[in-house]
Amino acid sequence: MPGENRLFTFPFSHYCVSAERMLSFKGIPYRPIRTPYHDHQELLRATGQDYIPTLIAGDRVVLWHALPEFLEKLQPTPTLYPDGRRALSGLLENWGHQVLEERVWRAVVTRVAPRLSSDQERWVFEEMQTRARGPWHVLESRRAEFEAEALEYLRMVDGLVADRPWVLDAPGLADFGIYGGLSPWLSAGNRIPSELRALSRWVRRVEGIPSTALGPTHPRARRRSA
Repeated sequence: MPGENRLFTFPFSHYCVSAERMLSFKGIPYRPIRTPYHDHQELLRATGQDYIPTLIAGDRVVLWHALPEFLEKLQPTPTLYPDGRRALSGLLENWGHQVLEERVWRAVVTRVAPRLSSDQERWVFEEMQTRARGPWHVLESRRAEFEAEALEYLRMVDGLVADRPWVLDAPGLADFGIYGGLSPWLSAGNRIPSELRALSRWVRRVEGIPSTALGPTHPRARRRSA
């Protein structure tokens, strides 16, 4: 529909999960368009590129890296930068996507494929991940090692929110970037360990922000936290 916000998204993408939380936090309605892992043709036709998440807002195409600033200008309140801490917010968001997510992803990558929507999508996913990360059976055999490493990073986030409700005391970009980074852990069906109580409470706060998605949303893996 003309004038409707459309978000091209994929349920296991950390950047997409972060984008969805930011839009909902800002109270901006959007229609999610599930973009299959193996088929970005609709996205290419609409935007001329194939990176997700991509937001189409009216006649404006907003790529993932420009989304926080675009949303901040479109809807200044509530702000993504509590107390004006723009640089710190951006640094923490970047850590969530570039550091935390990689540790989490290695721990869950072999558990994602069965949750995809078709045999074709699963095959392409496994093939591409194998090319990037090595043989599938090796990834699976090292899963316990990768899970132990991921848990060390989840403990870091637990400590970060141990004495505060949000990463920077008020919800914002830092929360959504870090939540995006750990989201594959949840989407793959893992639980937050019961001893990480502060992290569990924080996850529930982030997930408790009411979604502004319109219409049927894409299938999501069941998420559970202790």
